[in-house]
Amino acid sequence: MRKRRLIALACVLAVLCAAVALSLADAVSGGPILSKEQLNQAGMKIGVSTGSASMLIAEKELPNAEIVYYNDTASAYEAVAQGKLDAYVYDRRQMELAISSGRSGVRLLDENMDEGVPIAVGISPVTEIPDFTERLNAFIRELKNDGTLDGMFQRWAVDQNEQMPDIPSTADPQIHLTVATSGVVPPFSYYKGADLNGYDIELAYRFAAWLGADVTFKVYDYTGIVPAAVSGDVDCIMANLNITDERRESLSFSDVLYTEHVGIMVADTAAAASGSFWDNLRESFTKTFIREGRWQLFLQGVLNTLIITVLSVLCGTLLGFGVFMLCRNGNPVSNAVTRFVTWLVQGMPMVVLLMILYYIVFGNVSISGILVAVIGFTLTFASSVYSLLKLGVGTVDRGQYEAAYALGYPNRRTFFRVILPQALPHILPAWKGEIVNLIKATAIVGYIAVQDLTKMGDIVRSRTFEAFFPLIAITVIYFVLEELIGLLISRISISFNPKRRSPESILKGVKTDD
Repeated sequence: MRKRRLIALACVLAVLCAAVALSLADAVSGGPILSKEQLNQAGMKIGVSTGSASMLIAEKELPNAEIVYYNDTASAYEAVAQGKLDAYVYDRRQMELAISSGRSGVRLLDENMDEGVPIAVGISPVTEIPDFTERLNAFIRELKNDGTLDGMFQRWAVDQNEQMPDIPSTADPQIHLTVATSGVVPPFSYYKGADLNGYDIELAYRFAAWLGADVTFKVYDYTGIVPAAVSGDVDCIMANLNITDERRESLSFSDVLYTEHVGIMVADTAAAASGSFWDNLRESFTKTFIREGRWQLFLQGVLNTLIITVLSVLCGTLLGFGVFMLCRNGNPVSNAVTRFVTWLVQGMPMVVLLMILYYIVFGNVSISGILVAVIGFTLTFASSVYSLLKLGVGTVDRGQYEAAYALGYPNRRTFFRVILPQALPHILPAWKGEIVNLIKATAIVGYIAVQDLTKMGDIVRSRTFEAFFPLIAITVIYFVLEELIGLLISRISISFNPKRRSPESILKGVKTDD
């Protein structure tokens, strides 16, 4: 069985490598796009960043085209290069940086969209820092007046200088500043090695020093970054945040920091592959794992994934078993409550449950995203364990109860000594499957500011602008984790096999002298 799993894993990797090789060799079909006017027609697919001002601009200026929404820029760049999108509309400077950093197969049109995008700091409506908006704007005005703000933009965005200046921290902070950022938008907020870097990160450090505060960063997807501020999980957002009318309905903004042009990325049909396939593969591996010690990001992602998985499995199994014990003798109140909670949890998409817990239930509580993830997955896993126990115990013939009672077993001992050992072989394979599903389901915890394995892959892709090795690495690691879990559960299954139990262990505590 184990050998077959390894062979299957090797086959999957071979298919993935072949698919990537074919995609690298394929040329983008169709003629080149030379102007914005060509995009404003039926059948054209225009990618945009979900919830951004560039999305609104594309919908307004290209009304005849089909708009396709993306949560991360790296995936959108890849879609343009592969011909899945006719164009991607986004901040021009970030797309220029991506191309200069090695993102091949794409180019920018000379013309931009008509409207520009103002960038500012988003401010939580429930921040506990007094006079936050006034103090933030006073700080920004000081930086503008002494030229610091222009100098920061010149260093990060124009010169692409990635060196974070030495900013003294507050010796005895009286205020704690919590800043939401994205971590995937160079040169404004991104990871350099295992540390956050960029224009917005420097701005946050400078503001904390000016305010006499210490600072903590929380990394969110853009789909969750505004809800985090609205709920009060953070004090402000520094993440190259676009000002939009709908966002103004939920939170206020600082004075404008700068205005970005909105560029148009299209496929570069004239681009030729440089170097051999294996040379490119070697370079991609180096950029993904070696450069800036990015393997540390994957390691941290694996650790967070394992923490969430192990704690959720343990707590979920105990909770599900405890609930089953309360309900197994037919208590009407316990059964009614359990049926309702199970229906509610199992019928709700996991990502929705996590976001409700994080942004609503614990919205006003300072709580770790990992803890919220453990709570959410514990609830879903417990409901699965409860259902599995009902099915497994239901497979045991009623005659087993009667025989145990005839031997003098009380009800509880009958369950633990006779019924449960016979039910477990029916339960454990499905329990193992639920654990495997749980491991894969943890890929959504990035929505609540947790850097799990999948989120770390997105962070690396935002730096390398390549999809191959980050995604392949994530796939292989998940396969390895699932294989290890499978081996562990197989060992547990053997130890609980009733056919391996001795008569003495079964009859322990029962008088058999008569």
